[in-house]
Amino acid sequence: MSGWPDGTASAPDGVAAGAGSKTVEAERLRRLFRFFAATQCRGRSAVYEALSEGVAGDDGLLDLLMAAPDEQRRPSLLLAAVSFLLAADPGAALADYYPVHGGQRPVDGQLVSAFAAFCAAHHDELGRLVRTRATQTNEIRRCVALRLGLDYVRRCWPGPVALVEVGASAGLNLLVDRYRYRVGGREVSPAGAGPVLISCDTRGGDPGAEILGPVPEITTRLGIDQQPVSLADPAARAWLQAFIWPEHTADLSVLRAAMDLAIAGAGPAVVPGDAITDTARLLDQLPGREPIVVFTATLFSYLSAGAREAFVAQLRQAAERRPLAWIFAEAPGLIAGTAAATDPGLAALAGPVAHRNSLCLVGAHRLAPGSPGPRRRDDAALLALADPYLRWLAPARHPADDFPWLPATLGPG
Repeated sequence: MSGWPDGTASAPDGVAAGAGSKTVEAERLRRLFRFFAATQCRGRSAVYEALSEGVAGDDGLLDLLMAAPDEQRRPSLLLAAVSFLLAADPGAALADYYPVHGGQRPVDGQLVSAFAAFCAAHHDELGRLVRTRATQTNEIRRCVALRLGLDYVRRCWPGPVALVEVGASAGLNLLVDRYRYRVGGREVSPAGAGPVLISCDTRGGDPGAEILGPVPEITTRLGIDQQPVSLADPAARAWLQAFIWPEHTADLSVLRAAMDLAIAGAGPAVVPGDAITDTARLLDQLPGREPIVVFTATLFSYLSAGAREAFVAQLRQAAERRPLAWIFAEAPGLIAGTAAATDPGLAALAGPVAHRNSLCLVGAHRLAPGSPGPRRRDDAALLALADPYLRWLAPARHPADDFPWLPATLGPG
């Protein structure tokens, strides 16, 4: 489930899911697609920006998402369902606009009509997909954020760790130490890394060698997800690939290579579980006594404010019995708005960075046992601000950095 939010928690006021009547819901979806086009697609995908605007202006296309459960009515679900079907119909006119399906046609005035025609031709199949499938992605590039956090934890707690991702999808981020990395144009790869190469630009002039330190020994790897993706299932792999955006052919290659690596090595275990009710129980079942590192990437975008507080309470419960650190790559406002997550406080979140929800905040929080208060020795650090898909990373220059040196108008990288 590690996809970037395309609605709910980070959307503008009045765009929350479950709005009520069909007319009200259609208006919510209209605003949501326009928000998605402006904040997520612009500068990243000309195809999806045009299609999102097109869907927003077409009641018939909006109606396709009405078949989905309330919590799954997201632009990404409809767009992925179309791409999933398009992979099996490469001769369709719409495929000409999708480089991931072999197309080379630039965005023009015929794109939206080709999309509408494809949706009409596959109406029943699309209805079935949005009713039965869920938003399910694995953005492997977010391993750069995980590595940044692991290095912070390693410097605080030298030695091996157990690694858990909540919202793990297929669990590919759990193979963080088996990938190669090129950060800021410089390769920084763990010893024995495989053929998968993850690239990330930097902002602020820091060389890659100073950003990513050594990866600690990982003794146990566990993914937790409401609907784990089985890489042994070709249809599940195809659904995961359908969430790659049309122009991002390199991302598709990286995803396929990571899936091949996981399949060849039997991959980490990903078990069914709910973040707000099952996390503590599943962490308690991990073997050993080494610290547990929990990673989340945009998990908060799928949770209500109360659920976010409940998730951190689950982490605190587990931290009563074993050292625990939480590494997050989440929208700044969602972290800032979760009291349980910021106590004893990330100083930078009192400033403007908390309102930059079109970007991603990377941080680490070591949770200490005990009730909130002066005796608890929590430790929280803001590590970086980044593109939500980790196409670039701006490392924090000091613990209370509010990134005044990073332009507020910064667009996608």
